[in-house]
Amino acid sequence: MFSKTDRYGAGNGVPSIISADMNVSGNLSGDGAMQIDGTVNGDVRCAEVTIGRNAQVVGQVECDTVHVHGTVTGEIRARSVSLSASARVTGDIQHEELSIEAGAYMEGQLLRRDAQQSRLNLVVGEGS
Repeated sequence: MFSKTDRYGAGNGVPSIISADMNVSGNLSGDGAMQIDGTVNGDVRCAEVTIGRNAQVVGQVECDTVHVHGTVTGEIRARSVSLSASARVTGDIQHEELSIEAGAYMEGQLLRRDAQQSRLNLVVGEGS
């Protein structure tokens, strides 16, 4: 039924959960998936995060995949970002892929980055 290579990426198939009655002050980081239903005052870094309908995140969100159903106040940096109709985002979004449902609230800049550009390191030498 579940495989070690399922969508949660960490190999264990179970996301880390911040429940609705939980308030976190500080940064969260991990290699797998996170489900946030409570309040986080800090940065979030992981492979995939789902921010629940009643959740609030105040800080930068930097993950491969971000699903927003709740409120984010801060910058989002991700390869893939999806905002549901209930999403409220105040801050810039840097993305390669973006989907926004009708009804979502977004205040900030949408900055599309190229997949190749985000992986290149440009070295500039002095010319003669």
